[in-house]
Amino acid sequence: MHDVVVLGAGLAGLSCGKELKKAGLNVKVVEKSAGVGGRLATRRLQDTWADHGAQYISVHGEVFSRFINDLQQQGIVKEWTRSVTQLTPEGIESSDSAWFYPRYTCPQGMTAIAKHLATGQDVLLKTRIVSVRVQDSKWYLTPESGEEIATAAIISTLPAPQFLALFQNVLSTSSQMLKAVQSVKFHPNITIMAGYPKTQIIPDHWKAFRCVDDFILSWISCDSSKHPEQITQPVFVFQSTAQFATQSLDEPDLEKVGKPMLKKAGEFLGAWLSHPEWWQLQRWRYALVQEPLGVDCLTTKIPLPLVCAGDWCAGKNLEGAYTSGLAASIAVRELINC
Repeated sequence: MHDVVVLGAGLAGLSCGKELKKAGLNVKVVEKSAGVGGRLATRRLQDTWADHGAQYISVHGEVFSRFINDLQQQGIVKEWTRSVTQLTPEGIESSDSAWFYPRYTCPQGMTAIAKHLATGQDVLLKTRIVSVRVQDSKWYLTPESGEEIATAAIISTLPAPQFLALFQNVLSTSSQMLKAVQSVKFHPNITIMAGYPKTQIIPDHWKAFRCVDDFILSWISCDSSKHPEQITQPVFVFQSTAQFATQSLDEPDLEKVGKPMLKKAGEFLGAWLSHPEWWQLQRWRYALVQEPLGVDCLTTKIPLPLVCAGDWCAGKNLEGAYTSGLAASIAVRELINC
């Protein structure tokens, strides 16, 4: 039996698992996907790669700053840009000073952070948990394979709706944790990765663009600018607004979803952006929490030790996920008296 099972191998889950392992606990991290990272997502494609989840890292607090500085020293992250250009209905504008600060990325893709954190941990991939139950003072998690996993405590870093699907039947309807999780809502997102001819000249200052007051696009970036020394062709990433994603999330025809996004990018920056050599689309149903709970994590001992963590608890960005993961590692040790 495990001391703790962590659900989700994103930044929150892996940072939590690493701290618990350092504390000497028997920990297993369970992830439904084929790889670690969650929204630290990088896709290998067309002899190159692109980040199709979190686009960069920003740093505000001291604890997260130490973590990123350590990654910098190891060459895992580097500063990418300090400026983000605004694209408005009136044209291209410089962002105000509040948007001018260091943004960090990974030359090998954002999943490099997750892979670094996962090193030495017991991570079980391609394992979707379909039910949980309590018996004899233990949690039992049942994956699709059917072979149960027993543990004394669970830390869930799943998006709130996925947590509810698993746990609402084992938590009391009066549970404060349950009520808090039920209040969390997410915005969806649609992301396109697109490649362009090697002969296409990209201005040096074309790195990051924030689309203002547009229905379709919220973000445009030249993803290949994150690793200029390894570029094989210009690659751009386009991210939709929540409104456009909401109306397009279940559309089966990818052309109907992707073409308006590419067309809008061409209108903003140049018609050639509307006609890539190739493009791929990723839908994120739970991309960004509408309003985080404002707590580092949620805890309960009823029916057994259970902790919720993630950026939807502590904040909307990667720093919030990291902070929440560390807090969860402390909280679960208090619950199980370790």
